[in-house]
Amino acid sequence: MKVIVIFPDSVSVPNGGLGIQFKNVHQRLKDRVEMFVAGYPDGPNGIDNYISVSHPIPQLQHGSINTLLGHTVYLAEALKFPKPDLVHAYDWSTYFAGYYLAKHHNVPLILSMNLSANALATVGIANCLDPNTDDGLWLHRTHVDMEWFCLGQCDKIIHVSNGYARYFTDFNDKSVIIPNGIDMNEWKPTEKVKLPGDRKYKVVYIGRFSYMKSVMELLDADIPDDVDLIFIGSNNGGDSDSINKLDSLLGKKEGLHYYGPAYDQEKINALFAADAVIMPSKHEPFGIVALEALASENILLSSRIDGLSDFLDDTNSLMCGSTPETISKALYDFTQLTDDQKSELITNGKATCEKYNWESVADQYYEVYKSMLPSYE
Repeated sequence: MKVIVIFPDSVSVPNGGLGIQFKNVHQRLKDRVEMFVAGYPDGPNGIDNYISVSHPIPQLQHGSINTLLGHTVYLAEALKFPKPDLVHAYDWSTYFAGYYLAKHHNVPLILSMNLSANALATVGIANCLDPNTDDGLWLHRTHVDMEWFCLGQCDKIIHVSNGYARYFTDFNDKSVIIPNGIDMNEWKPTEKVKLPGDRKYKVVYIGRFSYMKSVMELLDADIPDDVDLIFIGSNNGGDSDSINKLDSLLGKKEGLHYYGPAYDQEKINALFAADAVIMPSKHEPFGIVALEALASENILLSSRIDGLSDFLDDTNSLMCGSTPETISKALYDFTQLTDDQKSELITNGKATCEKYNWESVADQYYEVYKSMLPSYE
């Protein structure tokens, strides 16, 4: 079985859950599926048949326009591969390229819904600089209409959660839910890490510094006197306002720290050094960081929005909401937990992780692939 994948995240240094997802699925399918990947510019990442798709006009620094240009470049590079049995586009920012590639080869098209321009709009995130201008409005509408068109034209949609699929009930007849996972056998620390700060509790935010993750609200929250709030991540994939606000507060707001980016084993070691992880997202398709936090024996504070609601509740986490006030309260509530309460949350969190493993996830992907190709049934 030959599959062309169009994939807009790094595998070696993922900007988010998308890169982690594909890396793990590819590792477990590569002996059953021959994948050809037109992907994000990446260094050595262990994936054969990988073309790094580079921006042809790097001086253009406009996210909305760059995404539109990306469809053309992803398509042009993917056309260099042999004819596939099917095409799989992994993100709304690659759907249009995937649609025309599948049409060119006359093969089925699978779309993975890992983030949506349409769903982002429901929390006020537009794909333009200013949606209040005519040009901004039309740029945003171009993205959302292109996405909706491709969802209507494709053969199958893979959603990562029930909580996110609710935005797309128009396409229930061709949708399937395949969540993300975690490998509990590999998720173990190899060395002790000293996180910054000298306060009693280490609470970590890890991920992209972006509006949908409520970074601005988290930075506005009150930090309890016995908490070090530590940000882990890079500037890649973040919003300038969130990044600039973090930079402006470092060294000025007591208890606030920046660790830097952390990937692979370094990330595991850092999370095991923490006492809690906070995810105050206002929009979250799945929230793979939540599984990583639970697997690291942290107390998880989250908004339980969208995909997070699939697997988080009062038995395994604390609710933190997405406002400075609710986040402040959750941070304080965390410091008041008894040892028995913490132990119960951690035990239940690890039990939750056992339900989400990459082997099962990869098998479900393979079943979807086979369902598109009768000769493989």
